[in-house]
Amino acid sequence: MRLKPIIIFGVILFLSAFQLSAQIDYQSEYLSGKNYFRSGDYQRAQNHFKNLLDSDDSSPFYLYGSYFYALSAYETGNKERAMEVLANIRTTHPEWEKIDEVNLWYGKMLMQEGSLTKGLNLLNSTKKDELKGIATEIKKATLGSYDSIPLLQKAMELNPYDEVLAKYLAMKINQQPMVDRQVELMEFLIDSFDLNRASYDFVDKSVTEKKDQYRVAVLLPFMADDLSTSKGNKGNQFVLDIYQGIKVAVNELNQDSKKIKLFAYDTYRDSLKTAEILESGELLEMDMIIGPLYPVPAEMVRAYSYKFKINMVNPLSTNSETIAANPYSFLMKSTPETRAKTAARFAIDNMENKNATIFYGSKSQDSIFAYTYKRILEADSFNITWMAGSKSAVASTEILRSLTEVYDPDTVYNSGKVYISNTVKVRVGEEDSLIMSRDTIGHIMVASSDNLLVSNILSGLDTRRDGIPILGYDEWLDFNQISFDQLQRMGVIMIGQNYFDFSSHQVAEFKENYRKDYNKLPTQYSYDGYETMWFFGEQLIEFGNYFQYGLYNESFQAGHLYFGFDYTNANDNQVVPIMKMEGLELRMLNYEYIEEKPSVFTD
Repeated sequence: MRLKPIIIFGVILFLSAFQLSAQIDYQSEYLSGKNYFRSGDYQRAQNHFKNLLDSDDSSPFYLYGSYFYALSAYETGNKERAMEVLANIRTTHPEWEKIDEVNLWYGKMLMQEGSLTKGLNLLNSTKKDELKGIATEIKKATLGSYDSIPLLQKAMELNPYDEVLAKYLAMKINQQPMVDRQVELMEFLIDSFDLNRASYDFVDKSVTEKKDQYRVAVLLPFMADDLSTSKGNKGNQFVLDIYQGIKVAVNELNQDSKKIKLFAYDTYRDSLKTAEILESGELLEMDMIIGPLYPVPAEMVRAYSYKFKINMVNPLSTNSETIAANPYSFLMKSTPETRAKTAARFAIDNMENKNATIFYGSKSQDSIFAYTYKRILEADSFNITWMAGSKSAVASTEILRSLTEVYDPDTVYNSGKVYISNTVKVRVGEEDSLIMSRDTIGHIMVASSDNLLVSNILSGLDTRRDGIPILGYDEWLDFNQISFDQLQRMGVIMIGQNYFDFSSHQVAEFKENYRKDYNKLPTQYSYDGYETMWFFGEQLIEFGNYFQYGLYNESFQAGHLYFGFDYTNANDNQVVPIMKMEGLELRMLNYEYIEEKPSVFTD
């Protein structure tokens, strides 16, 4: 049937009027949405802007409507939908005049959702000067949710000119304990972005003062009231040994001229007595403090050291809390974190089997070592197949049982149980196999100086006869139940603190000087006191009262009695000898040049 021309014209006229009406409706929807948006009624604004998403994308209302729809959705909590719409605008209309605003909001949302690098890239792409300040404020507001220094460092590499990020990264590094602090990176950020060095716990090398004489305070629990010889063996003899070792070192350092002046203070292991010493103000005149030894006095002096910027050294502690986040506090020895990192790097470089088993003792430092070791190995694709702590004889015995438990293959298969594959037969019978296979265990790290636990593990592994690599502490050398022959036969690798050659002329000279002064031979505490004063006294003399900068950049330095020291960007000794017995003598595995000086085990 043919339509009459007037009818066709009427239809066309109606459609044109409808389109015009629709355009007017889009404008009305946009204006209504903007009014609700300005008043903070984002849900109603979103409902109006949503109608504009169906308009032609060439329409001026489409892009503006989409943009404000995304912002309204964000304000009502629908962040996923907001990001979807903004991402679409960026893809389809990258040259839109408001693309900077789109990138600003999308970058903010990305950072809030955990996409740090992508978010920063968008915020830093802002071209309009009036928006750059807003981008800066967004970064300041959103960076606070990021704590991972490796992630922030990666973002810094991809945004090398971002000052806001640089300041935040420097602040996060500054909050780290000294054992984890990346001093070199912090130094780079401060210099590259001209950051205020005084805002960070960072010693300014320009303030160090070189003097003709340095004043060193020794804060130890001498317990002077108990020094009467009538009381027989002194309970604080080890303290006297430390101090006497310090004095021998001072005498040697002062041979040419009096470079070190020593001041002794008795803390009595008492917080009130320590407080009296601090309140006297005498320590403000000191260039360095040695001690205290016990936790509460040490914590008090550490806070004092930090407040008044006085370097302090602990000759015995290996606890990272002793240095905490104080750049003025040093340990002569290595923390368990440092030892574990060195041990883990050795395992990564030398263990082909990527499985590992970790046992640790009851001390807090054992668990710190164990979990640091675990974290680093897992980051390098190792699989920790078994990890167990031992806080009692029962737990230690259970570990021994698990290591040596056997089964009859026929019995196991008939029961339907699934066990780990066979390994070398133990001595109990030709038909028996171990439940834990050598390949599954990989290597064993024993982070413990507990005699029973170590003896049980070595006994179990000796019984297995399958040559599983064993890593442990050098303290095992002092265990009566473990012979040097067993350590050598089983190829035990020992993670050390430091050691020295008792046959060297330096040790012989120290012994002779000590005997002349005190009419007795030195103890291990005497050696610790001597080496602490000798090494850090030399740093004072060479680099001044703030010797950090020289120390951080010196890398390895040979010790006088001990093997060596390394404080490269660290406040605890980074020299961690890794050793094993060969020919009933210790051989260093991670310092090749040790061959130039004889290696012997400590007595």
